[in-house]
Amino acid sequence: MPVPDRSSLSFADRTVDVAVVGAGIVGLAVARALSLRRPGLSIVVIDKESSISQHQTGRNSGVIHSGIYYAPGSLKARLCTQGAAALKQYCAERSIPTNICGKVIVATDASELPRLEELHRRAVANGAVGLELIGPNRLREIEPHAAGLRALHVRGTGIVDYGLVARGFADDVVAAGGEILLGYEV
Repeated sequence: MPVPDRSSLSFADRTVDVAVVGAGIVGLAVARALSLRRPGLSIVVIDKESSISQHQTGRNSGVIHSGIYYAPGSLKARLCTQGAAALKQYCAERSIPTNICGKVIVATDASELPRLEELHRRAVANGAVGLELIGPNRLREIEPHAAGLRALHVRGTGIVDYGLVARGFADDVVAAGGEILLGYEV
């Protein structure tokens, strides 16, 4: 995204309805949500960097979490499961690659079995998708380098490049009439 000519940008002679500081995934998601909820709102996203997603968004693990660790019924649990579903749908609609590769959480000794069962209970209560408690043979089939007494296979967990998701959000903001101004420190 080109950086505007600083000499042509003056906020002294113009106003906007909303200025969002930071062009990471959170700032871009906020700007996108506002533009969807309030069409016609003038929105500007301002970032000191020369491109979007230069900090945590561009450097994270890319995991699409399933909501298995949070207390059932908690806001974190609801937002995690709803957010994962919404993210997968958004990525599918925009052809952003995802890899729903799943994960295994392994109990390597008997003392870890109660915690594994509690994670399974929480995952079910939170509506996590693709859950299965498995034994050592199935674990070896899924992940030959892992060994344990029992495991929780969470097929709905995946990975995505959040930088690409942020780029999609930025494109949505611009398509709705917003601006992304890069190279401007606040």
